[in-house]
Amino acid sequence: MSRVGVKVTLTSGRTLLQGRTLEEGKLTDAYRDAVSYVELDGATLDALGIEPGSLVEVETIYGSVVVTAKKSRGEEPGIAFMPCGPYANTVTSDDTQETGMPSFKSIEAQVFKADASTISDIEKFVGGNP
Repeated sequence: MSRVGVKVTLTSGRTLLQGRTLEEGKLTDAYRDAVSYVELDGATLDALGIEPGSLVEVETIYGSVVVTAKKSRGEEPGIAFMPCGPYANTVTSDDTQETGMPSFKSIEAQVFKADASTISDIEKFVGGNP
């Protein structure tokens, strides 16, 4: 059975909340909540038949991850934003093209309504005990 997804251009960047909660620890609930979402425009949410707060799977050629969908403030059609962190790292390339920094912008992705009932476990990405 094939899934129907929506093609988006994924971008990632730092957020104030991501930076603030990182200081509390990568295994805290606050940090997980600050980095385990993707912002999507209203048309993309409608095309997926979901509401903000629903779970989605973001898939690229580098990997896939289940996160929470949020409605973007910018309403840029076809643009998806994820805060930097272990979830975004899962769907971005580690190739730095000899710059020392991988590209976190303009990544082709598909977003699907998630089959999973919870977001991907952060310990899967960063390890350790909470």
